[in-house]
Amino acid sequence: MKQKVAIVSSLTGGLGHYCAHLVKPLSQYCDLKFITYPQIDLSGAVTNQITDTFIKRLIKWPRFDLIESDPMSIVEIGTYLKERKFGVVNIHVGTTVKRKIYYFSTFLQYVKGINNMKFVFTLHDVLPFDEDKKLTPLLKSFYRLADHYTVGNELEKERLRKRFKISEEKITVIHHGIYNLFNHNVYDPITAKSYLGLPKDKKTILFFGFLREYKGFEQLIKAANILKKKRNDFIVYVGSGLKYTPKILIGNSMKLISKYGLSNNFELNLNYLDTSEIEAVFKASNIVALPYLHVSQSGVLMMATGFARPSVITDIFYDRKWVDGKAGLVAERGNYQDLAKKLTYLLDNPDKAYEMGKFGYDYAMQHFNWDTLAEKYASVYSKVIE
Repeated sequence: MKQKVAIVSSLTGGLGHYCAHLVKPLSQYCDLKFITYPQIDLSGAVTNQITDTFIKRLIKWPRFDLIESDPMSIVEIGTYLKERKFGVVNIHVGTTVKRKIYYFSTFLQYVKGINNMKFVFTLHDVLPFDEDKKLTPLLKSFYRLADHYTVGNELEKERLRKRFKISEEKITVIHHGIYNLFNHNVYDPITAKSYLGLPKDKKTILFFGFLREYKGFEQLIKAANILKKKRNDFIVYVGSGLKYTPKILIGNSMKLISKYGLSNNFELNLNYLDTSEIEAVFKASNIVALPYLHVSQSGVLMMATGFARPSVITDIFYDRKWVDGKAGLVAERGNYQDLAKKLTYLLDNPDKAYEMGKFGYDYAMQHFNWDTLAEKYASVYSKVIE
């Protein structure tokens, strides 16, 4: 008989994409139920429906019970879990959970009090970034409510162990999986560029994901300025979103682009992209740039590998160990001259860039495939209920 596991997570954006890739292989081992927040549709109305078509296709019949403004929602979730005899609750801890830490602390304490369920925390970032750093002191008591933890790499494991005094036997490393379900073979590079309105005679450098301070976007602008002085065969496509972006960052970035005269070298799409457009964005790109100043794990990197695109990352990435010189190149964090140098190499050597993209895809499919990850999650669930 399969273990009954409730997965508590956002089902939008990166966490939604993660869960959508995980659900089918994990269902081989567990009877799963997803519990999430009410969502906001295109009209701005709150709805108990998944609004992302990709996620909706893969995750069926979630419960939309996480309502911070309604304390009774905690009681209702607890009753549901108890009556249906769930043994494990796996909470995917990202930005939203950290910002609702009082709600989730009460939720865990209540559910632990009414039933003998075990809690697994999947920590997508052990420490918060940017403006959320003020929450760090509260995480110590919150993290201790879990029975086991999964993190994305050994560096995150050490942060959790040393910063929060969590014993090593309670931590399991499960690397972020390759995002390989977005490619429906609708586009090739030429049709993708045509769809996005990008010039076919220029190479595309992609910056993808929410625009936030720690992602080093200004470093990419400065690197593009160096490139522009020597060449005009490139464009930087920014597929981003402003949901968590400080206004000062937007203003500074736009001023910098204008200051360097880079308006014709940047294509800015600052609306959150529908998942149906992800294939076109990555297929149109020659290189994916991740000039991050801080990072724990990256869904964007795993999207790049899913589309066999080489990346330029910074040396803050734990993944530099398998990326550097094989799946892409590594630049020094905060060094836009070095970033420009690594981008130049890939622009000048398309055959090498192609080989790196292919290596990254093959490596990630071998080491970070979702069947392997699902087996590790199932093993964690079995361990905590022994």
